[in-house]
Amino acid sequence: MRTKRARKSLLGVLGAFLLFAGLNVHAAEGDKKPLTFALIQTEEMSLLGKRWEATLKYIGKQVGTEINFYVTTSYAAVVEGMLGGFVHVAKLGPAIYIVAREKSQGAIVPIVSGARPPTLFSPEPCACYRGRLITKKGAGFDTIASLKGRSLALVDPGSTSGNALARALFPAVVGGRSLDDYFGRIFYSGSHAASAMAVFTGKAAAAFISDSVLERVIAQGKMGKDDLNYLWESPAIPIDAITVNSKTVSPEMTKKLQDAFHGMTKTEEGQALLKETRYWEFSITRDSDYDAMRKILDFEKRTKK
Repeated sequence: MRTKRARKSLLGVLGAFLLFAGLNVHAAEGDKKPLTFALIQTEEMSLLGKRWEATLKYIGKQVGTEINFYVTTSYAAVVEGMLGGFVHVAKLGPAIYIVAREKSQGAIVPIVSGARPPTLFSPEPCACYRGRLITKKGAGFDTIASLKGRSLALVDPGSTSGNALARALFPAVVGGRSLDDYFGRIFYSGSHAASAMAVFTGKAAAAFISDSVLERVIAQGKMGKDDLNYLWESPAIPIDAITVNSKTVSPEMTKKLQDAFHGMTKTEEGQALLKETRYWEFSITRDSDYDAMRKILDFEKRTKK
């Protein structure tokens, strides 16, 4: 059954490639070794094509290789395409990248990630987010120790950033005790913004919240950055990465691709294209950047069991 499903996935990849073959990006006319770049369709194809076609044409010129671009709706199809040698380069989410690396026995590796602009909480561009433990200033909860036995807001049992992250990583800060053991009452607010408001209105003593969402709440004027205490922050949790299959892409080409993406900020054309892809830059990414995410996924796996 798995073999049949894998074949169907790969056929879906091939079908998607043929469907969007008109978006092929040509670089060096005489180059006989084109690369295939895949990503997941997250919006209308016309918008996605406009955003990525010019960027891949630019990257193709930088590395001297034709790059074929196609979109599919399934991460599984992209991974099957990489494992089968059809897809050479792909944009993968952090969880599916970890799965892909395991399935490929380490052959699929990250090279860069699209970084968001500097924020209130991160003065440098970062292809990541962090979870934070917040309390309201003046409420008497100025230390982690002061929160023992107090109320805590989480987002949702199924949320990675608003639940699993805190449950997987924070216990190490309090001697290995689980959140349920350390805090007096835990409730789920339904969203990161609602968790922040629960702290601000006194409904919860503390909350774990993604800093990217917290910044939006502050930008909306619902509270100020200085209204809160920040008692803990998680390691950087990576977002989507551009990956290559090292079995089908040479080390030399891998380095060229990494340098081309990372160097887009150094040219006017590259800077303009970054605006199209809505990134500040493409930051260098390594497999070790995903270690914190691995701990979170391992926790989720153990919890399901």
